[in-house]
Amino acid sequence: MVVVPSKRKRLRTKFAKHEVPKSLIYEEYNGKPMYYRGYKEVLNELKTQEDIMGESDTQAIIIGVLMKYLLKNLDEEKYFVITNEVGFHLKKRSNISSDIVIYDKVILQKHSPQNKYFEIPPLAVIEVDIQADTTDFGITELDYYGIKTQKLLEFGVGEIFWFFSGSKLQFSVHQGQDGRISGWDKPITLFGEYSFSLSELLQKDGFKL
Repeated sequence: MVVVPSKRKRLRTKFAKHEVPKSLIYEEYNGKPMYYRGYKEVLNELKTQEDIMGESDTQAIIIGVLMKYLLKNLDEEKYFVITNEVGFHLKKRSNISSDIVIYDKVILQKHSPQNKYFEIPPLAVIEVDIQADTTDFGITELDYYGIKTQKLLEFGVGEIFWFFSGSKLQFSVHQGQDGRISGWDKPITLFGEYSFSLSELLQKDGFKL
């Protein structure tokens, strides 16, 4: 019996812009799309869109403990907390999303929802890792953190916090001040009155990351 070797599917690494569906676009900067990490696997039929768009278990736990703290401690008459990749329309053909945002409740109550991305900046943004593929965009992940942070500041966000699960580091920046990098064990201060450390929040709920 002659065994005919099966042909291995050739995986593509480059795709034309028109070949990538809009649903795989994570963010957009000046008309240039940035896709979800893993989008090439989707286009090569190795993964589904749901596989790459969902939060990892680590990311979900971090967001979960942060949301628990915020909802329990922030003054609910002053602040409104939203999660689940909240979208912002910065300007024409520039749209980004964030994991957790905190709005001035009064300002948000005056907003008329139009089923579109927000065009009003929140008071604060919290990001946990990234889901973007930065390679095709021609930048490193470190560049991405800096670019996105700067765009949020220009949009009018007052305070921005990044939490990185791989290094267990955090980056915090406030309007008009230099950014600060520290470990999860160091407390960060939100709105000048709420102080917490991610390590303590995780430990309190019994999580070891």
